[in-house]
Amino acid sequence: MTQRSPAQLMRGFFADVWNARAPDQVAAYMAPDVVNYAVDEAGGHLVGHAPFQEFLGRFLGNFSNIHFTMDDVMESGDSAAARWHCTLTHTGPGLGVPPTGKTLTIRGMTFLKARDGFITEGWNEWDRAALATQLGLLVPA
Repeated sequence: MTQRSPAQLMRGFFADVWNARAPDQVAAYMAPDVVNYAVDEAGGHLVGHAPFQEFLGRFLGNFSNIHFTMDDVMESGDSAAARWHCTLTHTGPGLGVPPTGKTLTIRGMTFLKARDGFITEGWNEWDRAALATQLGLLVPA
């Protein structure tokens, strides 16, 4: 089997895990001791498959029709960077507000390091304020 490049891992992870709503595919992309920095709702760090799968499950439980589009993916050595946008529909109650049925758009960036064809570290920054504003939790100034 040919080892996947960091850019291939980036594209495949978002397509096969997020867009396909497949938490069982996390292990196909992430090393067992993967560290995900600033990924969860509060910007916390997650180590290993299980904590990421729990976060993913919560997110999927609150949003349907999730679709990530990779706007840019760049690769250098063992690293890749992506700028993306995501559309999703708010259909679950887990964020402190009843489901609104609104289709939302969020934007973000992900950086990863890879080793032996698996993601070993990931840094995620996404616009949590835009999500909260679109849900009516924050009022724009």
